[in-house]
Amino acid sequence: MSTEIAVLRALLRLSRRTAPVSVEDLVSRVREDAREVEHALASLARQQLVLRAREGVRLSMPGLAVAVAAAAHSRAAAKVATRRPSARVVPLQARVRRHRAA
Repeated sequence: MSTEIAVLRALLRLSRRTAPVSVEDLVSRVREDAREVEHALASLARQQLVLRAREGVRLSMPGLAVAVAAAAHSRAAAKVATRRPSARVVPLQARVRRHRAA
């Protein structure tokens, strides 16, 4: 996962707080170094996905949409990865008919 997407998802999780989200909060959530998080925030600000102010960082409306879509995609991918194989799955060898040479 890219650092930008990780920052957006962390901002989404932290958006319920009433206090502004600081860069230190993001660093602890994303588990990247501060320089990487700052670089990701600058990139996201250029794309107008986050709004930066003295008191902290917050998602813009387009940023919120991207963060929600990324979170939904992540949950769907995790669901597919943890799905157990169906009992009806027939091994490929059992499906292939052997043809006699003419």
